[in-house]
Amino acid sequence: MRSGTERYPMAKKQAKKGKGAAKKASATEPMAALYNLDAGTSRGDAVRAVLEALGIRAKTVTAETLGRSVGAIVGLVGFRHQAKPYDGEAPQVEFMLLHNVKGERLSALLSAMREADAVVECKAQVTQYNRMWPFATLVNEVSREHEAMTIAETSE
Repeated sequence: MRSGTERYPMAKKQAKKGKGAAKKASATEPMAALYNLDAGTSRGDAVRAVLEALGIRAKTVTAETLGRSVGAIVGLVGFRHQAKPYDGEAPQVEFMLLHNVKGERLSALLSAMREADAVVECKAQVTQYNRMWPFATLVNEVSREHEAMTIAETSE
């Protein structure tokens, strides 16, 4: 199997551009918004290494920005960042929100995450339905669904 930069030539090109390129990223570029997977932590760094190898931009979501809409988090046109910081209880799960990561690239990402022992259990794709939700709502909903599925699997 070829590496992420061989399969996705844009990854190599983006890696050469450096950190400044991330600030100019478009809303159509593949990206992953990461919550509780901060840079500098072993899990966060492992996930980010896999994303980088596949040319997927990583963005950190902090507790203060949990009230922003999913659309604003990923930079969709027409979605504004909420000025008021989030003041609810912050979810305690690791979460990855994927935007424009589909098909073969999604399969490669999931496979590479398993190989790197960097699986994020709670993850979602941006959809036309969830893009208006507050990010915290999506994290909590996916977390509850994951917990229910895990309980159902263990009770069988």
